[in-house]
Amino acid sequence: SLGEVEKNFEKARGEKILEVIMSYARLEFHEKTAISDKGDVYDAIAAGVNMLGEELKSSVVSLREKEQLLREIHHRVKNNMQIISSLLNLQTHNVQDQKFLALITESRNRINSMALVHEMLYATTDFSKIKLKNYTDILCGSIYKSYRKPDMKINFFIDIPADIFLEIDQMIHLGMILNEIVSNSLKYAFDNNEGIISISLKQIGPNYSFTIEDNGKGLPTDFNQEKDGNLGMQLIYMLTEQFNGTVKREQKTGVAYIIGWEIKN
Repeated sequence: SLGEVEKNFEKARGEKILEVIMSYARLEFHEKTAISDKGDVYDAIAAGVNMLGEELKSSVVSLREKEQLLREIHHRVKNNMQIISSLLNLQTHNVQDQKFLALITESRNRINSMALVHEMLYATTDFSKIKLKNYTDILCGSIYKSYRKPDMKINFFIDIPADIFLEIDQMIHLGMILNEIVSNSLKYAFDNNEGIISISLKQIGPNYSFTIEDNGKGLPTDFNQEKDGNLGMQLIYMLTEQFNGTVKREQKTGVAYIIGWEIKN
């Protein structure tokens, strides 16, 4: 009957509209809904769906362009930092002064800690956050390679949940703090060039507690932060303050630093 044909026709139009909307959800915007000359409610919905598709297509293209731009920015920043690091590395070949050589090495490692953030952001689909465990593993390996001596045997124990991500600003600050603490341990803590550096992250209420400790000889009993602390130690406190964190140093079997900060939701 005519009524049955009309119902089937409207059902097909409704199913087509739903099919097009589902294709938009898959970010596929080539499908369009047909608009008849009836001017009925189906035509109004179809027109609205087509307009929605055009707006979504424009937004997605714009977003992809921005993502590509962000990716390119991180790539260029990383490359520029690596160029500076390479230049510093070249300088070490002609330097005989051990103090100056140490300054170059420290500067290079600080730059590398920041370059690693941009390198990891470039390699991920999320341009705002970095997985802390992966970053810590890579950075510690890089620092160890920088300071390692032929007879050095330092083991790293890293206990960080795999699902912890940090925003870029926090990661840059924390990466530099980690670089300073681990570098100090490798340079000063182990007289026999053997030992352990442990790094862990725990959630305590609304805060993270990030602990970096070694089992080395520790600091002298008369150590004075203001008088005896080097630039690296000063940076630890300064950088922690900059991202509204707290830092506590403890003398255990060696030296432990506990960095705390509020978890961002």
